[in-house]
Amino acid sequence: MESARYRALDGLRGMAALLVVFYHMTVSSIFKSLPIVIHGDLAVDVFFILSGFVISSAYAGRIDDSRAMQRFLILRFFRVYPLHFCVLMVFLAQELFKLYLWNKGITLNKGAPFTGDQSPGLFFATLFLVQAWGMFDRNFWNGPSWSISCEVFAYLVFALTAPLRPLRWRFAPLGVLIFAACSYIYAATLHDGLEQAFYGPAAILRGLSGFFLGALCYEAVTSGRLKQLFAAASDGALNLWQGGTVLAVLLLLSVCQGPTIIVALVPLTVLVLLLHTDRGLACALLNTRPLQALGRISYSIYMVHFFILVTTDTILKRVIGERPDGAPWSQMPLWQGTLLSLALALVVVAVAGLTWRFIEEPGRAFGRRLVGGGGMSQGTGMTAGKVAPALDTSGNTAMEAAPRSRE
Repeated sequence: MESARYRALDGLRGMAALLVVFYHMTVSSIFKSLPIVIHGDLAVDVFFILSGFVISSAYAGRIDDSRAMQRFLILRFFRVYPLHFCVLMVFLAQELFKLYLWNKGITLNKGAPFTGDQSPGLFFATLFLVQAWGMFDRNFWNGPSWSISCEVFAYLVFALTAPLRPLRWRFAPLGVLIFAACSYIYAATLHDGLEQAFYGPAAILRGLSGFFLGALCYEAVTSGRLKQLFAAASDGALNLWQGGTVLAVLLLLSVCQGPTIIVALVPLTVLVLLLHTDRGLACALLNTRPLQALGRISYSIYMVHFFILVTTDTILKRVIGERPDGAPWSQMPLWQGTLLSLALALVVVAVAGLTWRFIEEPGRAFGRRLVGGGGMSQGTGMTAGKVAPALDTSGNTAMEAAPRSRE
């Protein structure tokens, strides 16, 4: 039997990945004035929440011994690491090329190669995905991989605690909410918002908070009153709730600045709860083929886009140089910048499609073969009468050994 999917959440993940791409672009465009892009860093928190939700949907109650824990961690490793490693090697090759040019007296960017944000120490921390675990006061190489480092930490915590089912303890929901609130307040006040909260304790607390908020959401919709509420809700009611929540998100993104931006995480979390039903107009939009396709390759989009944008910036900076008025090349006319932004987004999607096919999928298949497809290959619960979904924010399926509903 094929596994079901939270298709709308898959589409949301694809939309979030594309928002991160536009958020990291430096070129002037109509997109850079949109609040949803200005605060595109919150898309990473959506990834964390989605990851906690779908990892719980696939594995909660199934990791009950060391063997199951080992299977889970192996599958997770081969889901996220092969692409991370390949992209990091591309950045390393780029830095070696800069070193070669540096020795020839040519400087591509400010500073010497293998210094500062591109130091050897940070490289090895990134190689082992521990760069966001609190030991560094900076981040880069492949900058976006900081969130994968946080996810790996969350996987370890989840695997170690899953046999106890702690989120079903009496006061666990309150504890998770208090922990998340304190963590996000700390991260946001420390960095005047979340934009710079991608290294040190703030990063790891941010990742854990989002992940376990998502896990708590899954527990909430599979038992108790919320489960009954969603089951009894009409499509009209869901349309109203989803529309109101989306409007609340957009409003808060428009009016909140600095530390107060974390308030927008409340309706974003509620939106995940509402979209898991795969019913309503918002779900219909997210279930369209373009967004489903983006969701399928979203991890590749997230991991490859930074190299493409940084390389483009380096090349055009040398080709175009500064504008006559002294402004950087990226401050081009709005229509030109908008066209260039769209072109860059298309390049990112095209490259991501290739890395998904030739790196992500083979890596995941190898992981499934390594564990023998046993132990975790069956459904893990019911959602609307179906086997529990199998998607993940770092890829398509959380239940790695399970058959997939579509590829």
